[in-house]
Amino acid sequence: MRLIPLEIGRVEGDLRAITGEDGWVTLPVAGWLIEHRHGLALFDTGMHADLQHTTARIGRNAEVFKPDFKPGEELTAQLSRHGIHPGDVAHVILSHLHFDHAGGTCEIPDARLVVQRAEWEAGHNQQLVDAGVYTPDDYDLGHDVQLIDGTHDLMGDGSIVCIPTPGHTPGHQSLRVELDSGPVVLAADCIYFQRMLDTMTVPRFGTDLDQQFDSMHRLAAMQTDGCRLIFGHDLEQFREIPIAGLI
Repeated sequence: MRLIPLEIGRVEGDLRAITGEDGWVTLPVAGWLIEHRHGLALFDTGMHADLQHTTARIGRNAEVFKPDFKPGEELTAQLSRHGIHPGDVAHVILSHLHFDHAGGTCEIPDARLVVQRAEWEAGHNQQLVDAGVYTPDDYDLGHDVQLIDGTHDLMGDGSIVCIPTPGHTPGHQSLRVELDSGPVVLAADCIYFQRMLDTMTVPRFGTDLDQQFDSMHRLAAMQTDGCRLIFGHDLEQFREIPIAGLI
């Protein structure tokens, strides 16, 4: 198998909301292409291409997360650089349904979406939609949707496994990928970057901070057991991963 990083733009994040510190931090927006012998899978789809021109679709989120997203950085363009057509992708696994993780779903119209049931339900909660937490126009587009509850073996061979890591959102999930070089866990927004893990800092805007803290500890234990953690928005770590991916 191969795990290929796709940088679907960046956002400038207000550290006060993430770690309580002053200042701003550059956060890469990542999608992950997984080449498996039984087909292609994608973990997260990044931002909607509209955000290259306007922040209207994310409302007040733009006060805390300012997109830096240029034409040519959208999901389909990133896939094309690796010779992949959108129709080649069979599965899209969504860590959660926030704008910077599910916004590019419209670019992969033929894939099956794999989402935790709790997240799909939260993503259709009208109060949360009205508050701008979720935008169903990003993900409720007529795809075949597979709703899962808890741990899920995508291919049935233990090579790609969804791991529930709730707290940031009700149905947040991370993804374990078994590479020849060793197991990798894509943490997504359970852990933004290394410093969050080092200090066990939980962003104050999560759905359930105690639950996210428990999820972070679960991932930390997996790291102790030999898994390589790849954080959701760690610029330094992301740029160290070869463009051709990990095998």
